[in-house]
Amino acid sequence: MADYQEYVAEAKQLLALATSVDGQPSIRVVGFGQDAKQPNRFYIVSKPNATKIEELKQNEQVAFTTLPGAGGKRMSSNQAVAKISDKQWSDIEPLFADNPGWHAGHPEPETETIIELTFESVLLDSFVEAPESISFN
Repeated sequence: MADYQEYVAEAKQLLALATSVDGQPSIRVVGFGQDAKQPNRFYIVSKPNATKIEELKQNEQVAFTTLPGAGGKRMSSNQAVAKISDKQWSDIEPLFADNPGWHAGHPEPETETIIELTFESVLLDSFVEAPESISFN
């Protein structure tokens, strides 16, 4: 059995987030922080005027995949919802504390929009282990 948290760590807090509005897909790489109390919830911080914010307001259904880590370890899901969060930066700041590269691209995160990415299931895949699906229901 694969270790889910090991796959999260291999992602290095990066994932490709796919949105779709009116049949037009769009994908971008974003940084994320994981909520330790809810392992199937990631937080993404974005400029308020970013295209993805408008897309999520129109369609919260998303898909994502993490970038491959050691041995090709990656996670993906098309059972995900991304919506604008009511949380403040101070609520999630510790999730990004050990990510200086992320902070370089987000010098004023308190002014940005927080997105909650929640997924019902995730596929753990790699170049060396058989794929495994994990459900959070």
